[in-house]
Amino acid sequence: MAKRVDSLPLIGLSRWKQIEPFVGVSRETWRKLCLEGRAPRPIRLSPRCTVWDNCELLRYLADPLNYQPAYHDIHHAAVGKAIG
Repeated sequence: MAKRVDSLPLIGLSRWKQIEPFVGVSRETWRKLCLEGRAPRPIRLSPRCTVWDNCELLRYLADPLNYQPAYHDIHHAAVGKAIG
């Protein structure tokens, strides 16, 4: 029997199956929102393990239409583009 979760923890990391009930869009739409900066950036732990920061997810879920990435996400994206 699957464990029902009504909320995300305030801290920590969550995988897709844990956040899926809360985001309200398909996995592909969520991926596109993340790439566009309109949803929290995923964290790649390994080639087959992607997670999201719960704190950022909760910020997004509080106001999805006006979500802006936190400063560290913007900085990380800029550094990644400069290197790659």
